[in-house]
Formats: sequence, C-alpha cells, structure tokens
Amino acid sequence: NVLARGGLTLLDFQRYIRNLLAIQQLIADQGIAGDLVTMQEARQLYERETEELATEAVFFVATNYVPGIPASAEALSQFYTNQQARYRIPERMQVSYVAFEITNLVAQAETELAKTNFNEMIEANLQRLGTNYFLEAKTPEEKRAKVREELIKGYAMSLARRQANDFANAVDLMEPKVAANLEKKAAERNLVVKVSEPFDHQEGPKDLKVGEDFVTKAFACTPEEPFAGPLVGTDAAYVIALKGRLPSEVPPQSQIQDRVAADYRIFEAANAARRAGEAFGAAVTNGLASGKTFAAICAEAGVKPVSLPPFSLTTRSMPAIEEHASLQQFKAAAFTAGTGKASQFVPTVEGGFLVFVREKLPIELTKLNAELPEFAQRVRSARQGEAYNQWFQREASRELRDTPALQQKQAAPGAR
Repeated sequence: NVLARGGLTLLDFQRYIRNLLAIQQLIADQGIAGDLVTMQEARQLYERETEELATEAVFFVATNYVPGIPASAEALSQFYTNQQARYRIPERMQVSYVAFEITNLVAQAETELAKTNFNEMIEANLQRLGTNYFLEAKTPEEKRAKVREELIKGYAMSLARRQANDFANAVDLMEPKVAANLEKKAAERNLVVKVSEPFDHQEGPKDLKVGEDFVTKAFACTPEEPFAGPLVGTDAAYVIALKGRLPSEVPPQSQIQDRVAADYRIFEAANAARRAGEAFGAAVTNGLASGKTFAAICAEAGVKPVSLPPFSLTTRSMPAIEEHASLQQFKAAAFTAGTGKASQFVPTVEGGFLVFVREKLPIELTKLNAELPEFAQRVRSARQGEAYNQWFQREASRELRDTPALQQKQAAPGAR
C-alpha cells in the first residue's frame, strides 16, 4: 500500500534494501579505522565539547549612540550620494486582473459535493491524514469538520480555476491581442477588473495572496503576449493582463529624506560603537596586564558588563547573545580567550562586543560517565563515515578515470 502510492513495487523495495546493506557493509569494511577511537580520546573530545564557560560580556550597540549623532544637510547629501544603491527601487510590475474568489463558490461547491459520496470522502481523508493532522482540533468531530472544510475549499478552488480558465480562453480568442481585451470581456460578463499595486519580482504583490508562479507569469507578460492565467492564489484564481512596467529608479533624496536621515544616524552610530569598543578593548588588555580586575576596568570605562549563563561548544541557543551577535562568533571569541582573560573586541554589524572568561566550570562526573559510552559510539560512527568517504572518493576517481564522461570533461576548454 505504501509503495504503490509512490509508483513503486516490492522489487524496487528489495533492490533498495540490497543496495543499502551493501553500502553499510562497505562502510563497515573500509571505515574500520573509525572503530579505533579509544575511550580516552572520546573522553577528551567529550570534555572539549561539553566544558562550560562562565563569562561576562560588554556589548557596544549602535542604538545607544544614535542620540549623539548630528545630521547636517551636507552630511546627509553626501551619505545619500554614496549609498544610492541602498535606495534603488527595482523594476516593478502592475497588472489588471479578474479574481474568481472561492468565497463566492463555497455554497456551490458544498451543494455539488453533497450529491456525491461526500461523507465517505471525509472519512477516507481523515484516515489518510492521521491523528496528527489538524492538531488544533481536539476531538474527532472537530477534525472531521476541518477535513470537510478543506475538501469544500479545495473543490471551490477547482470551480474558480474552471471559471478563470473559461474566461482566459475567451479573452485569448479576441483579436487583436491587446491588454484592453481583459476589461472588454469582463464588462461583457459583468466581472470586476482591479489593478494591482506595483510589485517587484522579489516580494510580489502585497495586496494579493499569491505565490511565486503569479509573479513569474506577470513579469513574463509583454505587449505582444499581455495575458496570463488562470493563476491560482490562496483564495482565488486570477486572469491577469499587463498594465504597465515601472523601471528601476533611485528616488530623489527629497522623497526619502527621513529614511536617509535615519540610515545615516544608525550608520554613524555603529561606527561610533565600534570605536568605543576598540578603545575599551585596549583598556581591558592594558588593565588586566597591570593587575586590575575586569570589574574595575569596566567601572573606570563607565560600561556595564552582562553576566551570561554558562555555555559550551554544543550550546545551540543563547537569546541574550543572539540579540547582538552570532552565537558561533561569540563562542569562537570566548573559547580562544583563556580563563581570566578577555577576547579582543569583535566588530559586528550593529557595533561589537568583548567577552571576559571568568572560569571554566568543572564537568559533572556522573553525567560524563553516563553519556560517554554513547558519545564514543557517535565519534566512532562519524570517523567510520569519514574513512569510508575518503576511500570512496579515491576509488571513484581511479575507476572513473577512463570513462567517456570524465574524458569529455577533461577535454573541455579550460579543463585542468
């Protein structure tokens, strides 16, 4: 039953199992070096990955420096000139469209489905989807109602698409083929024509619930081929016609003056934050070398360090850090600093940070002893896979050396 839904047979499954077992046997044979990882080596790796640091950090954030940034007319003009690429508006498209909305067809869909074995369809779909579908529905009756609603909605969409297709065909038969035909045919059928807001290729129309296909087909419209559809959205099927294209442009500064001013201030504030961070980093280096405590250095500099919860190399999330910097970037700085020392100042988009390592926390032996066997097995499996991949790449490059495909690649212009 499972295989048939994918167009497969029992023989396909048997071939898959044979190939899978063969690959696993090759991994076991050629990756045997992975089994040579000792418990001592595994323990060292475990300690390295799970050892936690107690740290303090000072974040230099651009928003804290914005109030002190002046914005003269001359500075804003220079910034606008240098940053015009930032303000360039991409080419935009505008279309006329007729929407065949499913809300207008739900009653018809329900009536037509009632003439079929609708209840059996609901039960079959409920069984197919399983109990984990529609988690917000708490009872079987609620799940059944959700399935019923989805089936009606789906059928209403098929009706909308059918109507849109009929309309699109009628428009396409009109000669000469011009965009105005959409409005003419819509008027004949008492259909409403609307015009979309201008939209670009990346974001699409904000006033319509449509997908990437709608945008792609819209941008493919030309004066010679001005129509597209039916195009299915979330709640309607559409037939569209080219209304116009707006070329890429950089708006004059006067139109976006507030945005330019805000961007300038945050840009300069980030630079100010980095300068302050670099100066603080130098003060920390000199202060620690002369025997001062990190707390005393922070007090002299007028900055407030943040005490962070302990973390290790395997820590996956730390919101207090990720508000300001990449977690990987922060961990790299902390684990290279050393106990009782501070990292260098690390610049970021919004400013930067410096981290001070108070201490390395001892690993809990009970936890280590409980988790080490499974950890060692994961290390061995990973090493086994690495050894197998190295063997496979070596064998493949040798065995494929004389094949026509590789010979053609090597003979291609510019091939090495």
